[in-house]
Amino acid sequence: MIIGLFLILFSLSGIVMNHRQLFSGVNVSRKLMPSVYSYKNWNLAAIKGSLPIENNRQLVYGNIGIWETDSAFNQFSDFNSGFITGIDHRKIFTMLRTSDQQLYAGSLFGLFHYNTSAKRWQKIALPENNPRVVKLVEYQSQLWVMTRDQLYNMDTRKDKAEFKKITPGIPDGADGKVGLFTSLWVIHSGELLGIPGKLLVDLVGLILVFITLSGFYYTLLPKFAKRIRSSIRLRLQKFNRSSIKWHTKIGIYALIILLITVISGMFLRPPLLIPIANSRVNPIPGSVLNNRNHWHDKLRDFVIDSANQRLIFSTSEGFFETNLGAENFCRPFRTQPPVSVMGITAFEYLDDGALMVGSFSGLFRWYPERNVVIDMITGKIINETKQGNPFGATAVTGVISKNSIPVAIVDYDAGWIPLGHEQFAPKMPAEISGIPVSLWNVALEVHTGRIFSVILGDFYILYVPLMGLTTLLIIITGTIMWYRARKRKKKKSIIKENCNENYQTARSA
Repeated sequence: MIIGLFLILFSLSGIVMNHRQLFSGVNVSRKLMPSVYSYKNWNLAAIKGSLPIENNRQLVYGNIGIWETDSAFNQFSDFNSGFITGIDHRKIFTMLRTSDQQLYAGSLFGLFHYNTSAKRWQKIALPENNPRVVKLVEYQSQLWVMTRDQLYNMDTRKDKAEFKKITPGIPDGADGKVGLFTSLWVIHSGELLGIPGKLLVDLVGLILVFITLSGFYYTLLPKFAKRIRSSIRLRLQKFNRSSIKWHTKIGIYALIILLITVISGMFLRPPLLIPIANSRVNPIPGSVLNNRNHWHDKLRDFVIDSANQRLIFSTSEGFFETNLGAENFCRPFRTQPPVSVMGITAFEYLDDGALMVGSFSGLFRWYPERNVVIDMITGKIINETKQGNPFGATAVTGVISKNSIPVAIVDYDAGWIPLGHEQFAPKMPAEISGIPVSLWNVALEVHTGRIFSVILGDFYILYVPLMGLTTLLIIITGTIMWYRARKRKKKKSIIKENCNENYQTARSA
């Protein structure tokens, strides 16, 4: 009975997560959430970066959208005009001010240009569906745009936006395999088969809701029926017989897809995630994983090294370089900074030629040519590592810079942390701290069990695997009960037939 309540939450939150764009306009007030979800000192990935503009002013951007402020961060004004309603549409990953003073922004739902005359953001169509723009760079009068799937460039001097695809070659040693985690993810969400697959998994969610509610009804009706008059009781009992009949039929017919959905979901969170995290398998033929684009859903960030005429880019599989104009060349770096599996959050050149790399694993100064990586927080040289812990001592969600020099980092929990003694953390205005959370993010917190951490503490990490195991037990025991009932019914049918046959024989005699 208790597990059933959580199964309903799992099912409904999963349906919402499967259709982010559909629910993107729905917000939830942070006042309705546990206190740990309230903004304090710019935490919870409120800010990803800053961008200087004219008149000694700057823009800060991130999960809060875009806000204009002065150089001292004293006054803030909304800079989100033009974005669609819904905080998900203000999830900004990157911003750029070009040499001709044009403003561009890359968000969860595409590329935008700021129309200074209309004073609003306007969307620019990219040659792919639902692009998630992760980085913008200007190079030789061209706008370079990276999405999770593809890299494009466009001549900003032309009136019409014409994008050219830039496809880095396949790196040496690439085995053509995909992560087992990724495979289980697309199986669990249904994305493996595209929209039809997602709708099928949505149906699985609705089936779980129906099985749970009909099970509740079957269990609680006898106690409830004792307290009501007989006429209503008979109707409820009739409805109960019908609901338990469909409870059984639907449960048996959907048995295989139920088991696949539950088992695949169990391995998407620790501790069951740990043994499969680094496993790689061949992509499932005919699925979205068997993509002709080697970099499909792998690209995360990039910089252009003009001195060496190369592009350095970050992916879910590490850092690579490719020569500008030589798309077939691509190779990984021998020494790489640690990057959390949660993804890279900062990737910029510093004044000494080093690359600043930030993620939930920390903040690092990387010298690719010297094979040296230095922790910018501790100043220590670290050993080579390609993948960092999900959460390090400092979970960097953003970096605030002035004149290309980092002056503050933004930690996921602690928020704004100044890097100099003379610096300070500006107060977060009420109009920003009161920004709601998207329904999709609420569904994510419920689906992963993180929302229950306020009660369970660190033990919430066991929520998904334990729920998966108990759900498996419910499905298996329900199947056994169905099989036994079917066996008894078949036995009674045989006995009845024998009795009828004996009766007919005796009557004939």
